[in-house]
Amino acid sequence: MLGGLLGGLYLLSVYGALGRTWTQQPNVHSPQQSNVHSPQQPNVHSPEQQRRQAAVRAAMKHAWHGYRTHAFGLDELQPLTQSGNIRWGNWSISLLDALDSLKLMELHTEYAEAKAHVRNIDFTRSPHGVAISVFEMTIRALGGLLGAYELDHDPLLLQKAEEVGRTLARAFDTPTGLPYSQLDVNNPKSSGAGMASLAEAGTIQLEFKQLAQISGKREFWDMAERVSDVLEAGNRTHAGLYPMYISVLTGQYAKWTEYTVGAMADSFYEYMLKQYIMHGDIKYRTRYIASVDAITSMLVGRTKSNLAFVGRTANNGRLVREMEHLACFYPGLLALGAQVLDRPQDLTLAEELARTCFVAYNMTATGLGPEHVYFIEDSGLGISANDPRYMLRPETIESLFVLYRVTGDQKYQDWGWQIFESIERYARVEHGYAALVNVLQTNMTSNLEDSMESFFLAETLKYLYLLFSPSTVLPLDEYVFTTEAHPFRIIK
Repeated sequence: MLGGLLGGLYLLSVYGALGRTWTQQPNVHSPQQSNVHSPQQPNVHSPEQQRRQAAVRAAMKHAWHGYRTHAFGLDELQPLTQSGNIRWGNWSISLLDALDSLKLMELHTEYAEAKAHVRNIDFTRSPHGVAISVFEMTIRALGGLLGAYELDHDPLLLQKAEEVGRTLARAFDTPTGLPYSQLDVNNPKSSGAGMASLAEAGTIQLEFKQLAQISGKREFWDMAERVSDVLEAGNRTHAGLYPMYISVLTGQYAKWTEYTVGAMADSFYEYMLKQYIMHGDIKYRTRYIASVDAITSMLVGRTKSNLAFVGRTANNGRLVREMEHLACFYPGLLALGAQVLDRPQDLTLAEELARTCFVAYNMTATGLGPEHVYFIEDSGLGISANDPRYMLRPETIESLFVLYRVTGDQKYQDWGWQIFESIERYARVEHGYAALVNVLQTNMTSNLEDSMESFFLAETLKYLYLLFSPSTVLPLDEYVFTTEAHPFRIIK
């Protein structure tokens, strides 16, 4: 996002409703204020943007009505069969993930009912034989409760967040302090597999540090910081790039791994910059800059039609000219870093990559983006869909939101609105929204999947709503969004 050095953000020593204090905050740079610049565009909420914002709010209401009617208290709505599932351990994940979206959009009745249900969730249990994902429960359950607490300050939400934190903390009882990727919450003696992905280990820091800050319980901070230290100390070949898998038993990276900013790695890179913004620790600034330089050098490619993309390396070091939808978060991250760190070259690349992500939507018959695209040298635009599913993902919209807040360029709002209209046309069903099997086909017969993942409520609709909101709504110089789009206020 725009220029400016983040002189940093000072961690206050008094935290939360419980009134506990920390007398010292080690290893944290302590400047006095955030240098995340305010948006450039005028703070005008035109009638057109008000209309668009209202349409997104109505979509959230429709999606929530389907969940409330057919899956309330379960993990996910299955909109085609009007049923629900408990695939995430029966922790009401869609409800938790949606809390701050409901609050933000002023869906007061829906929010009150959802919050009342939180009291009844037992985060110390899951169905017999079901192991929960520590990463997903951190970003969806813990992050969801903390994001709602930021907007509400109801002590119940903090109490339940601590309950989630204590349960998940058991996964960190390993020789290295890296968390197991899976946890059987019913069996205190169980342990997960010996390997974890980079994202699984490296995307818990914002949530656990935020829990530590507002609860005053330092052990959550120390646990998260130890993970970061182990990830940094592991054996690596390329400065700024991190292999996709690491042993939780030895703290050493797998030698056979690839490098990517897509699945299994993406949010690890995201949390470098965001930890610096949140906490002012200079080491995360240094690591983030090194990662951007390495990714730009080794993973960014272009087609003959000058579409920029972020690929991945094969085991032999060759660039694979494939970009995942998940990687379309990266333009927004680059834009944020450009603003915080005064790196205009990163903003230029961010805009180029965002254009590619939008082209991936715009080129399909439905106007919805495929899960994976491949970049070909000698074919038109040089881009084709090699995994045509659309899973209601948020990453492209997230980047459009950030880029609009950074640049004030209305084209990002227009692109986002075009995507939203396609969602309404092809993914909306009677009882919610459904993923698509093939974005290249407009015949919806057998082209819908019985799935509405919680991130559609937590991220996709939230970022669309914010894209059409005034810049004073959750401004980027006051809030950091987690990888699941939960807003945490920056402590200055």
